[in-house]
Amino acid sequence: MFLSRVPLYSGMLRSNPRFGFKFLTDDYLARGFSTSEAASCYLHHYRRLHTLLPEPLLRQILQEEVTLHAISDGSNQFALTLGLSRPYDNEGELTLRLRVDGDIVYVLSFTIVPGEVVESKASEVLLITRLQGIRGSFRQISIAIKALHEVAPDRLLLAALQGIAEAFGVRTIAAIPAHRQASYSDDAAPVFRDAYDNFFSGLGFSKSAAGFLSSAVPFDQRPLTSIKQGRRLRAKKRRAFKHQIHLDCARFFENCAMDIELESSNEQLTVPVTPGQQGPGGAIIIDS
Repeated sequence: MFLSRVPLYSGMLRSNPRFGFKFLTDDYLARGFSTSEAASCYLHHYRRLHTLLPEPLLRQILQEEVTLHAISDGSNQFALTLGLSRPYDNEGELTLRLRVDGDIVYVLSFTIVPGEVVESKASEVLLITRLQGIRGSFRQISIAIKALHEVAPDRLLLAALQGIAEAFGVRTIAAIPAHRQASYSDDAAPVFRDAYDNFFSGLGFSKSAAGFLSSAVPFDQRPLTSIKQGRRLRAKKRRAFKHQIHLDCARFFENCAMDIELESSNEQLTVPVTPGQQGPGGAIIIDS
């Protein structure tokens, strides 16, 4: 099995054997996936992470979390973090979290999957399978919206996800329809439709025959001229802020790769040598 051949993954398998078989759980990622589709999504995701990310960064993401972007308004601390989905690990492999003063207030879970499983012509997509606020966080969400240029948390996390897509070289983001969300219930159908189908359709996502919604990255935006004159300035500021989040999250991965490469180079330059041995660049070390 592929996972057992990667040291980081094999270590996770030893500490949690379920990690290698969770795609067999009911409604893995979304309702309606066959076992072969679920397995394809799972393996594609972890193969791509192994290819895309340096081992130290991937280890931190899977075992802890990383902060992609942090903001302080003097009174509160806001952070966008990325890590393995916990404790609900069947609704997406990775989770973007909006934290306010350390507390998680909103989450977006996604997985890198083959495009064909969501009826996309793209070779792969970032598939959103969970997007919701955390119960009891209304006050903190209100603080975040007010401090962060009136950008709602779901749109803030989507801006961050577009940055991740750019860094990973993924050109399409997709989302499941409400009725395929793992926690969907008929009693709460209107709430789920608003949170998924209506929300993503409102952003310009197109819907496939099976109901999956998708959009190219970056998302299309309404022309500013279509917005009422008195609201254009605020809309322009919100767009600029979201675009900055997008760029900063993309740069996070670029900077991490550079830092890790530099650290590796420095380690090679400082390898202890004894007199008479060749040092970096072939220089002979002499005893002084």
